[in-house]
Amino acid sequence: MAEKSKTGNAWLNFVLVFVMGAIFAIGFFKVPPAMGSLMEYFQCGLGEAGWFMSACSVAGTVIAFATGAIQTKIGPKGMLVAALVCMALDSLVGVLAPNVEVFIASRFIGGLGNGFLATAGPTLIALLFKDPAKRGLPNSIWACWTAAGSLIMLNSYALILGATGSWQGVWWVCLAIVVVGLFLTVFCIRVDHAEEMEMVTAGGDVKPWAGLTSLNSWLLVIVFACFAFIFSVWSAMAPTYLQTPLVGMDMAAANSVSSITTVTGIVGSLIIGVVLTKVKNQPLVLVGTMVLCTVAGVIQFVFTGQAMIIVVAVLVGLFTNIVPPALFSNAQWAAKTPAGVALVMAALPIGSNFGGIPAAPIAGAIVESTGSWAMVAVPLGIVGVIGLVCSLVFMARCGKYATGAAREQ
Repeated sequence: MAEKSKTGNAWLNFVLVFVMGAIFAIGFFKVPPAMGSLMEYFQCGLGEAGWFMSACSVAGTVIAFATGAIQTKIGPKGMLVAALVCMALDSLVGVLAPNVEVFIASRFIGGLGNGFLATAGPTLIALLFKDPAKRGLPNSIWACWTAAGSLIMLNSYALILGATGSWQGVWWVCLAIVVVGLFLTVFCIRVDHAEEMEMVTAGGDVKPWAGLTSLNSWLLVIVFACFAFIFSVWSAMAPTYLQTPLVGMDMAAANSVSSITTVTGIVGSLIIGVVLTKVKNQPLVLVGTMVLCTVAGVIQFVFTGQAMIIVVAVLVGLFTNIVPPALFSNAQWAAKTPAGVALVMAALPIGSNFGGIPAAPIAGAIVESTGSWAMVAVPLGIVGVIGLVCSLVFMARCGKYATGAAREQ
């Protein structure tokens, strides 16, 4: 008889893992609603302040090439602990930062944690739910960890700021929450160390760049980068834009409107999931998502009326968050073998991080140099068109495989 697993209740452990992801995201997304206060405190412009989020993308890109090897040494639970430690350091170093350079360094540390967490979550799900048929629901829920944390922070920032009196107070609160999360992770998440190490070391190291060996995989990575650029500009800059005299919202209203994108993004992800199960030509669905994502990019900062801004926030959430599920679904057509599909999936986050790195700095620099927020539509439109062209090429190359497989079913 096989030895019984020493890992604890799957769903109880998963709920705790999801909560830890949300706690991390609360700290990760504390910067966008605080952007105005941070710029005033560090006496920097929008271009330099854009690196408050882009530094996280740089770190995520760097660590993406090492997370596989690190996980084979410390296991997925250790990666979760490392992620929370990074976020604790992000908050501590950031609140004590004497200058903008040190503050940006604190965000780089937080970005490393984001890379650890992105790897740890799916691995822990595979460990907890050993039957692959039972992983669909927890994986779908896990995909919302960033949305959950972002919603909480955007809607509680003004309250915390009012209670503590400064952005530094928000950072101290985030640090306290993360410390509680660390305690819960170490003592309450029950994962047998021998089991987790056996799972992550059995298949050997998987290098993310191994998925970048074909044109098809490169096309998907570029599309992901274009999506990330468009989405990152909105998530980093929207709260600041909404508080400008052009729009005239106060801090609480700006953060609430910005959070609409997160809610509609969850809805968009669910809708596209249904579409992908109904449409045989999944590469065609990817093309459609990039058309809508490009539209979302162009309209971000064109309108100034508050009612229209709310409509824009709804559409940006719906039109951008449909891209990642379509990309993940199409990864199977970018490779010839199941192992190759896994490599493509591992490579996709590289595109996401590279797209996020220049997003806010470029948008901020354009606003500073031209004095016009509407001009940001130019790079957003160009990037969207690049992603659309790549999706069209991918459809031309791989659409026949998708439709052929659908006919065989």
